[in-house]
Amino acid sequence: MTELSTFGDGTSDYEKYIRTQQLYALQKAPTEWVNEEELLFQVIHQSMELWLKVCIQHLEQCITWINDESLHEATRFLTRTSEILTWLAEGLKFPRSMAPWDYHKIRMGLGKGSGQESPTYQRIHKVVPRVLAAFNALLAKRGLTVDELHQERAKHQPLYDLMWAMAQFDQELLAWKFRHYHVVRRIIGDAVMSLKGIPAKSLEKTTMEPAFPDLWDVINRTTNTYNARYRPQGGAYQ
Repeated sequence: MTELSTFGDGTSDYEKYIRTQQLYALQKAPTEWVNEEELLFQVIHQSMELWLKVCIQHLEQCITWINDESLHEATRFLTRTSEILTWLAEGLKFPRSMAPWDYHKIRMGLGKGSGQESPTYQRIHKVVPRVLAAFNALLAKRGLTVDELHQERAKHQPLYDLMWAMAQFDQELLAWKFRHYHVVRRIIGDAVMSLKGIPAKSLEKTTMEPAFPDLWDVINRTTNTYNARYRPQGGAYQ
């Protein structure tokens, strides 16, 4: 294994600002790796923690902007958060090429660790309901429902755009969980116990639990309402 513990000397302005020396020190030294895959595994999870930290900050800011009715700015940050989640999901293609036998050597060092113990993963699921609460409060303030936003979009375009950005965020969050579940299934299996003694297949359930369920339910209601009004036979397509 080559010596990859650090790079540069930390004296340039860029290195000082990014804190590169401290950053490199967060990974195991090459002499500590159980195999040549461990650096990848550790960096993927460390970088994911940082990106989720950015997502949390963006969601917190969205709440502030929704409360202030700065809808364009809230929509902009929600859209960027969705794009970050898309990127994180795409990044899961790297560990899927890891051989299961090699991964288990790394897994031995995790103790009883689980990705669901991630502080940022837990925090993002506490912030998301607050985004929904702020959105619902704004709807109530304006005397509107999500059904009316769909049926009268042109009258409420900024609020409609915010609602659609929330739906997109929800979709990307579910897609990230789906990709993660299938990485687990591919490398560990879905019929075994996690290090916490929980069936790995339980992760599959989280891929079908939207954070904003009514933003999906309203699509069904919108289709039924439109059909009832404008199709000669009403509801169902013939």
